[in-house]
Amino acid sequence: MSDFDNIGKLMHLKLTDIEPGEKFSESEFIIKAAAETVLQADGRNWIPVIVKEIGDYQYQVVSNHFVYAVAQQAKLERVWCIVISPESQSIEQAKILAREVLPKVNLNTASQDTILAALKYLISEPSSVLKGVDPIVTTKRIAESNRKTWSNFNPILTLRCGITKGKKLDALAKVFFLSPLQALPQLPPPEVVSIKSASRDEVFIRLSYLSKSQIDGFEAIDIEKSSDIIFSASKGKWKSLNPISKLECGIDTTKVKALKKVFSL
Repeated sequence: MSDFDNIGKLMHLKLTDIEPGEKFSESEFIIKAAAETVLQADGRNWIPVIVKEIGDYQYQVVSNHFVYAVAQQAKLERVWCIVISPESQSIEQAKILAREVLPKVNLNTASQDTILAALKYLISEPSSVLKGVDPIVTTKRIAESNRKTWSNFNPILTLRCGITKGKKLDALAKVFFLSPLQALPQLPPPEVVSIKSASRDEVFIRLSYLSKSQIDGFEAIDIEKSSDIIFSASKGKWKSLNPISKLECGIDTTKVKALKKVFSL
């Protein structure tokens, strides 16, 4: 038999050919009562054990550990199993679908809706340390942050969203993980020019720099449109760059601060 010949198959395996996987604990009453129901069904477990092949006619439990424990308690000679691929990703998926582990999402790239759903789940748990945190406010502030390169949850402490250092911050690791994107090579900044006298091309080049460098969310705005609006605006009476935030060009007051890197008056 070649490796992985049985992947995807439902097999009636000898219990003696199956090794236990991770440690599993459950109430003795629950296991004994469940074993009795299996015996009443002529020894057939309608929910299969999930196993991987570890050798010729040798298998190991990777998920549905409860069913395996019940089969042992019932002293079954054979148990129905599904054989899955031994890759860690496949095993993790099986555990998630069996609700043996919680799914986690990458906070660096998660959508606003996903972040909100995850926070609502955490807050709804009994005795949650996040009780009192407003999930909508917290989600909005996290989603709008430049979180692509976060390597830990500490930047959340600066968002003033009700999550403080300690148990509240640590609780996020239950449903979130971090896999930051590779930082882009640092581009040399263009020379600072006067916003009042800059040509349309000079405006475009500087906004493109902020966008390509992913500074303060500039990568999300329409650079062509913003360049046109800023260049066409009447700027003679400007005493700061703040009026740009009122031009409806996708640049809010937060992004105006970044413009000071490439524009003067």
